[in-house]
Amino acid sequence: MKKCLMLSAAVLVACSLEAQAGFIDFESGYADLQSVNGAIDTGDNLVSISTTGATGNPTGLSYIAAVGEPRSAFTTGTNPGVMNDQAVDNRAGEFFLTDENTPGSNVYASDYIFSFADGITDLSLDIFDFRVDGGAQDVGSTATAMLTLFSDDAMTNIVGMTSFTADLQNQPIDGNWENLLVVANGVAVKAVLDFGGLDRGVGVDNINFTTQPPPVNPVPEPSSFVLMGLGAIGLIGFRRRQQRRAGK
Repeated sequence: MKKCLMLSAAVLVACSLEAQAGFIDFESGYADLQSVNGAIDTGDNLVSISTTGATGNPTGLSYIAAVGEPRSAFTTGTNPGVMNDQAVDNRAGEFFLTDENTPGSNVYASDYIFSFADGITDLSLDIFDFRVDGGAQDVGSTATAMLTLFSDDAMTNIVGMTSFTADLQNQPIDGNWENLLVVANGVAVKAVLDFGGLDRGVGVDNINFTTQPPPVNPVPEPSSFVLMGLGAIGLIGFRRRQQRRAGK
């Protein structure tokens, strides 16, 4: 009987596990120009962030940029003197992530890659300063930021996707921000933020996600029903014994 009760309790615990919200804003424990290397522990998940697609310096590292400091991630060939922007300040806090592979190198990544130790069911993040770079030849051109969720580490099975398209004529040259939100059709373990078109220097901040914790002692569904039934029978038998003892 005790075994039945223990098995029933294990099933109930597994069913009662709730998803947990995770958040990364780079405000605590970070400094300007610091590389983000290794997993970030959010309390409910371990998140690794890397970059790819930067020719000439494919280190795969992301770097922290300080709001208010000179930052090449927020400059263009036609507007190199931009150093600060209130719209981004209000959203970014003190620090954010930049895709310039090495500070001052003018080498930028085309993708951010996010890896999650435990699966997630949704993901949202802010992108800063996403627009088309260049001069008059780029007027009317567009650039697209695409956020894609994958259910496998090999990034072959897409379970969610969203995108945002900016154009030079209608987007501010510097300081704009957009929020991207995608809900997974299942559980995702990797996400890619891909930049298409012409762009150099995109910041990322305020990363929100929901972690789906792995089940405790997972069992096949038919077995779960059997165990729950045995547990219920055990509880009924235990209650009857108590009643008989009380009657005596």
